[in-house]
Order: sequence, then C-alpha cells, then structure tokens
Amino acid sequence: MKIGEPVIGHVVDCSKLNVRKEPDEDAEILGTIPAGAEVMIDESESTGDFYNVCAASGFEGFCMKRFIAVKA
Repeated sequence: MKIGEPVIGHVVDCSKLNVRKEPDEDAEILGTIPAGAEVMIDESESTGDFYNVCAASGFEGFCMKRFIAVKA
C-alpha cells in the first residue's frame, strides 16, 4: 500500500456496527452500518481500538476495529 492511499475495510462479525461520535465505547451513537458494508478508514484519526471511518451512507465517526476487516 502506498502512502496516502485510502484504506478500505468491511464490517464483519456483527449484524450492524455502531458509528460513534468519539473513540469510546460509551460515546454517543451517530448511526449504524450494516454487516458487509464497505468503509473508508482514516488511519491518521484512528486510535488503538477504534477506526475513524466514513461509510457510503455518509456516516462518519468511530467504529471498533475488531468489527472491521481491512482489505489487503
């Protein structure tokens, strides 16, 4: 992968994934992304346990890394 290339992931291991306002399990839920949906990941804004994502539906926020499989 080249620097600056978008990182793509897919929602896995859940029926829908919460998109949160902050990278915290207790943060406000902004919406959900369905299983299998593709997301773009901003690694520069991601944390140890959360990816900063943008879904095709327009939701932007933080999702737990364990529910997103990154495309190699």
